[in-house]
Amino acid sequence: MGSLRSLNVRFDIPISRTREFWEALAHGRLVTTRCVECGSVTFPPQADCPKCMSGKSEWVEMDREAALVTCTRVDMAPTSFSAAGRYTVAIGETKTGLRVLAWLEGATPLDAKPGSKLRLEVRKGERGRPYYVFVLG
Repeated sequence: MGSLRSLNVRFDIPISRTREFWEALAHGRLVTTRCVECGSVTFPPQADCPKCMSGKSEWVEMDREAALVTCTRVDMAPTSFSAAGRYTVAIGETKTGLRVLAWLEGATPLDAKPGSKLRLEVRKGERGRPYYVFVLG
């Protein structure tokens, strides 16, 4: 049996067609894409519509209110989140039927039940990088 070594992987993902999302997030706004051809709204934002494959989309404000579909607590985090310790992730569904995956801040699965009201909020992390979370209420 050989020795163990760490493997660091870096992904360079072009964000040019989703740049508006990151810029809006940096200013505390949540936006996503709506297909101009078929009207399908997707999250996370997509450069091409997964329903009709059109490359024509427009940016729309997201509904920040959602209902909890499910959540789970992560006790053994992947290496990229190891500094976070235990955390809870949730799937919330907006009134328009859009499903969003995000960390559930300040709550555990025992605090949240399916159907619980959630709100999407924008936070700034290390080095000022914006991200979004769900909070109860």
